[in-house]
Amino acid sequence: MAEKIIGILGGMGPEATIDFFEKIVKGTKVRKDQDHLRILIDNNPKIPNRTLAIQGRGPSPLPLLVRSARILEKAGADFIVIPCVTAHHFYIPLQKKVKLPILNIVKELMNYVQIHFERIEKIGLLATTGTLQSGLFQKAFARSHIELILLGREAQKDFVMRAIYGKEGIKAIGPSERSKRLLLDACKELIRQGARAVIAGCTEIPLVLRDGDLPVPVIDPVAILAKVAIKEALGRSSKREEKGDL
Repeated sequence: MAEKIIGILGGMGPEATIDFFEKIVKGTKVRKDQDHLRILIDNNPKIPNRTLAIQGRGPSPLPLLVRSARILEKAGADFIVIPCVTAHHFYIPLQKKVKLPILNIVKELMNYVQIHFERIEKIGLLATTGTLQSGLFQKAFARSHIELILLGREAQKDFVMRAIYGKEGIKAIGPSERSKRLLLDACKELIRQGARAVIAGCTEIPLVLRDGDLPVPVIDPVAILAKVAIKEALGRSSKREEKGDL
Protein backbone atom coordinates (compact mmCIF):
# COMPACT_ATOMS: atom_id res chain seq x y z
CA MET A 1 0.00 0.00 0.00
CA ALA A 2 1.39 3.38 -1.01
CA GLU A 3 2.06 5.85 1.77
CA LYS A 4 -0.23 8.84 2.00
CA ILE A 5 1.07 12.40 1.95
CA ILE A 6 0.29 14.44 5.07
CA GLY A 7 -0.89 18.01 4.61
CA ILE A 8 -0.39 20.28 7.62
CA LEU A 9 -2.57 23.38 7.72
CA GLY A 10 -0.38 25.40 10.04
CA GLY A 11 0.74 28.81 11.21
CA MET A 12 -1.65 29.01 14.18
CA GLY A 13 0.92 29.61 15.60
CA PRO A 14 4.16 28.81 13.80
CA GLU A 15 5.90 27.29 16.83
CA ALA A 16 2.98 24.95 17.41
CA THR A 17 3.27 23.91 13.77
CA ILE A 18 6.99 23.23 14.23
CA ASP A 19 6.23 21.18 17.34
CA PHE A 20 3.63 19.13 15.46
CA PHE A 21 5.99 18.53 12.51
CA GLU A 22 8.76 17.48 14.90
CA LYS A 23 6.46 15.03 16.67
CA ILE A 24 5.61 13.38 13.35
CA VAL A 25 9.28 13.16 12.37
CA LYS A 26 10.42 11.81 15.73
CA GLY A 27 7.39 9.54 16.03
CA THR A 28 8.04 7.75 12.75
CA LYS A 29 10.16 4.60 13.00
CA VAL A 30 12.92 4.89 10.39
CA ARG A 31 16.40 3.70 9.52
CA LYS A 32 17.18 6.24 6.83
CA ASP A 33 15.90 9.51 5.37
CA GLN A 34 13.81 7.73 2.77
CA ASP A 35 11.78 5.96 5.45
CA HIS A 36 10.29 9.25 6.64
CA LEU A 37 6.84 10.34 5.54
CA ARG A 38 6.28 12.99 2.93
CA ILE A 39 4.75 16.06 4.55
CA LEU A 40 3.43 19.25 2.97
CA ILE A 41 3.07 22.32 5.21
CA ASP A 42 1.26 25.57 4.54
CA ASN A 43 2.41 27.69 7.46
CA ASN A 44 0.06 30.67 7.22
CA PRO A 45 0.27 32.95 10.29
CA LYS A 46 -1.94 35.49 8.48
CA ILE A 47 -5.06 33.45 9.31
CA PRO A 48 -7.20 35.70 11.56
CA ASN A 49 -7.30 35.11 15.30
CA ARG A 50 -9.68 32.24 16.00
CA THR A 51 -10.67 33.34 19.52
CA LEU A 52 -11.57 36.87 18.41
CA ALA A 53 -13.64 35.46 15.56
CA ILE A 54 -15.58 33.15 17.88
CA GLN A 55 -16.23 36.08 20.22
CA GLY A 56 -17.50 38.19 17.31
CA ARG A 57 -14.64 40.67 17.68
CA GLY A 58 -12.67 39.79 14.56
CA PRO A 59 -12.95 38.45 11.00
CA SER A 60 -13.65 34.79 10.35
CA PRO A 61 -10.59 32.65 9.64
CA LEU A 62 -12.66 30.32 7.45
CA PRO A 63 -11.79 31.88 4.05
CA LEU A 64 -8.05 31.56 4.68
CA LEU A 65 -8.46 28.11 6.24
CA VAL A 66 -10.20 27.02 3.04
CA ARG A 67 -7.49 28.65 0.92
CA SER A 68 -4.70 26.86 2.80
CA ALA A 69 -6.53 23.54 2.63
CA ARG A 70 -6.96 23.88 -1.12
CA ILE A 71 -3.28 24.76 -1.52
CA LEU A 72 -2.40 21.51 0.25
CA GLU A 73 -4.92 19.66 -1.88
CA LYS A 74 -3.44 20.99 -5.13
CA ALA A 75 0.09 20.27 -3.89
CA GLY A 76 -0.74 16.58 -3.57
CA ALA A 77 -1.71 15.97 0.07
CA ASP A 78 -3.93 12.94 0.71
CA PHE A 79 -5.38 14.21 3.99
CA ILE A 80 -5.13 17.28 6.21
CA VAL A 81 -4.29 17.87 9.85
CA ILE A 82 -4.63 21.16 11.73
CA PRO A 83 -2.33 21.71 14.74
CA CYS A 84 -4.62 24.36 16.23
CA VAL A 85 -7.44 23.32 18.54
CA THR A 86 -9.44 26.56 18.36
CA ALA A 87 -9.51 26.37 14.55
CA HIS A 88 -11.59 23.20 14.89
CA HIS A 89 -14.56 25.41 15.73
CA PHE A 90 -14.66 25.88 11.95
CA TYR A 91 -14.07 22.20 11.19
CA ILE A 92 -17.50 21.36 9.74
CA PRO A 93 -17.78 24.28 7.29
CA LEU A 94 -14.13 23.81 6.32
CA GLN A 95 -14.57 20.09 5.62
CA LYS A 96 -17.62 20.86 3.47
CA LYS A 97 -15.51 23.09 1.23
CA VAL A 98 -12.56 20.70 0.88
CA LYS A 99 -12.46 17.34 -0.89
CA LEU A 100 -9.67 15.88 1.24
CA PRO A 101 -10.51 14.31 4.62
CA ILE A 102 -9.46 16.39 7.63
CA LEU A 103 -8.53 14.62 10.85
CA ASN A 104 -10.30 16.07 13.89
CA ILE A 105 -8.05 16.70 16.89
CA VAL A 106 -10.92 16.65 19.42
CA LYS A 107 -12.31 13.38 18.07
CA GLU A 108 -8.88 11.75 18.19
CA LEU A 109 -8.33 13.04 21.72
CA MET A 110 -11.63 11.52 22.86
CA ASN A 111 -10.74 8.17 21.29
CA TYR A 112 -7.47 8.23 23.21
CA VAL A 113 -9.03 9.29 26.53
CA GLN A 114 -11.75 6.65 26.40
CA ILE A 115 -9.13 3.96 25.94
CA HIS A 116 -6.37 5.14 28.27
CA PHE A 117 -8.29 7.07 30.94
CA GLU A 118 -11.52 5.10 31.15
CA ARG A 119 -11.35 4.84 34.96
CA ILE A 120 -10.82 8.56 35.58
CA GLU A 121 -13.93 10.52 36.57
CA LYS A 122 -12.64 14.11 36.27
CA ILE A 123 -10.25 15.70 33.75
CA GLY A 124 -9.17 19.34 33.73
CA LEU A 125 -8.96 21.43 30.57
CA LEU A 126 -6.49 24.17 29.68
CA ALA A 127 -7.59 25.91 26.48
CA THR A 128 -8.04 29.34 24.94
CA THR A 129 -11.16 31.29 25.82
CA GLY A 130 -12.25 30.87 22.21
CA THR A 131 -12.05 27.09 22.47
CA LEU A 132 -14.01 27.16 25.72
CA GLN A 133 -16.69 29.38 24.19
CA SER A 134 -16.93 27.12 21.15
CA GLY A 135 -17.80 24.21 23.43
CA LEU A 136 -15.69 21.76 21.42
CA PHE A 137 -14.48 19.79 24.41
CA GLN A 138 -17.63 20.26 26.49
CA LYS A 139 -19.78 18.69 23.76
CA ALA A 140 -17.37 15.80 23.32
CA PHE A 141 -17.13 15.02 27.03
CA ALA A 142 -20.88 15.35 27.50
CA ARG A 143 -21.15 12.00 25.68
CA SER A 144 -18.70 10.30 28.06
CA HIS A 145 -18.69 9.38 31.75
CA ILE A 146 -15.89 11.86 32.47
CA GLU A 147 -16.59 15.25 34.03
CA LEU A 148 -14.66 18.08 32.40
CA ILE A 149 -13.26 20.61 34.89
CA LEU A 150 -12.87 24.20 33.66
CA LEU A 151 -11.21 27.23 35.23
CA GLY A 152 -13.21 30.19 36.48
CA ARG A 153 -13.29 33.36 34.40
CA GLU A 154 -10.56 35.19 36.35
CA ALA A 155 -8.18 32.22 36.46
CA GLN A 156 -8.75 31.65 32.74
CA LYS A 157 -7.83 35.27 32.01
CA ASP A 158 -4.96 35.66 34.48
CA PHE A 159 -3.24 32.32 33.91
CA VAL A 160 -4.09 30.70 30.58
CA MET A 161 -4.70 33.68 28.30
CA ARG A 162 -1.74 35.60 29.75
CA ALA A 163 0.49 32.58 29.23
CA ILE A 164 -0.55 32.29 25.59
CA TYR A 165 -1.45 35.81 24.42
CA GLY A 166 0.16 38.15 26.97
CA LYS A 167 3.03 40.52 26.21
CA GLU A 168 5.40 37.86 27.51
CA GLY A 169 3.21 34.99 26.36
CA ILE A 170 4.07 32.06 24.12
CA LYS A 171 2.73 33.68 20.94
CA ALA A 172 4.70 36.87 21.64
CA ILE A 173 8.12 35.64 22.74
CA GLY A 174 7.92 31.86 22.50
CA PRO A 175 8.13 29.34 25.36
CA SER A 176 9.33 30.83 28.65
CA GLU A 177 9.53 30.01 32.34
CA ARG A 178 6.97 32.73 33.04
CA SER A 179 4.40 31.14 30.76
CA LYS A 180 5.09 27.78 32.31
CA ARG A 181 4.58 29.15 35.83
CA LEU A 182 1.25 30.68 34.82
CA LEU A 183 0.06 27.39 33.36
CA LEU A 184 1.27 25.46 36.39
CA ASP A 185 -0.78 27.81 38.59
CA ALA A 186 -3.79 27.11 36.37
CA CYS A 187 -3.21 23.37 36.70
CA LYS A 188 -3.03 23.62 40.49
CA GLU A 189 -6.53 25.11 40.46
CA LEU A 190 -7.84 22.33 38.22
CA ILE A 191 -6.28 19.69 40.45
CA ARG A 192 -7.74 21.40 43.51
CA GLN A 193 -11.15 20.98 41.88
CA GLY A 194 -10.55 17.25 41.55
CA ALA A 195 -8.95 16.83 38.12
CA ARG A 196 -7.07 13.53 37.84
CA ALA A 197 -5.48 14.51 34.53
CA VAL A 198 -5.11 17.75 32.55
CA ILE A 199 -5.64 18.26 28.81
CA ALA A 200 -3.23 20.69 27.15
CA GLY A 201 -6.09 21.90 24.97
CA CYS A 202 -4.24 24.60 23.05
CA THR A 203 -1.39 23.65 20.72
CA GLU A 204 0.88 26.27 22.31
CA ILE A 205 0.56 24.74 25.78
CA PRO A 206 2.66 21.58 25.11
CA LEU A 207 5.53 23.91 24.19
CA VAL A 208 5.97 24.62 27.91
CA LEU A 209 3.85 22.07 29.80
CA ARG A 210 4.67 18.38 29.47
CA ASP A 211 3.73 15.11 31.06
CA GLY A 212 5.73 14.79 34.28
CA ASP A 213 5.40 18.47 35.21
CA LEU A 214 2.33 17.75 37.35
CA PRO A 215 1.34 15.13 39.94
CA VAL A 216 -1.32 14.03 37.41
CA PRO A 217 -0.92 13.11 33.71
CA VAL A 218 -0.75 15.84 31.07
CA ILE A 219 -2.64 14.79 27.94
CA ASP A 220 -1.20 16.31 24.76
CA PRO A 221 -3.69 16.43 21.85
CA VAL A 222 -0.87 17.48 19.51
CA ALA A 223 1.07 14.29 20.23
CA ILE A 224 -2.10 12.23 19.83
CA LEU A 225 -2.92 13.85 16.48
CA ALA A 226 0.66 13.35 15.27
CA LYS A 227 0.54 9.62 16.03
CA VAL A 228 -2.84 9.24 14.35
CA ALA A 229 -1.51 11.12 11.30
CA ILE A 230 1.45 8.74 11.11
CA LYS A 231 -0.86 5.73 11.19
CA GLU A 232 -3.12 7.24 8.57
CA ALA A 233 -0.15 7.95 6.30
CA LEU A 234 1.15 4.41 6.70
CA GLY A 235 -2.26 2.90 6.11
CA ARG A 236 -2.34 1.12 9.46
CA SER A 237 -5.57 -0.12 10.99
CA SER A 238 -7.00 2.02 13.78
CA LYS A 239 -7.53 -1.23 15.71
CA ARG A 240 -3.88 -1.08 16.74
CA GLU A 241 -4.80 1.83 19.01
CA GLU A 242 -7.03 -0.50 21.03
CA LYS A 243 -3.92 -2.51 21.88
CA GLY A 244 -2.23 0.51 23.39
CA ASP A 245 -0.12 1.21 20.31
CA LEU A 246 -0.94 4.93 20.37
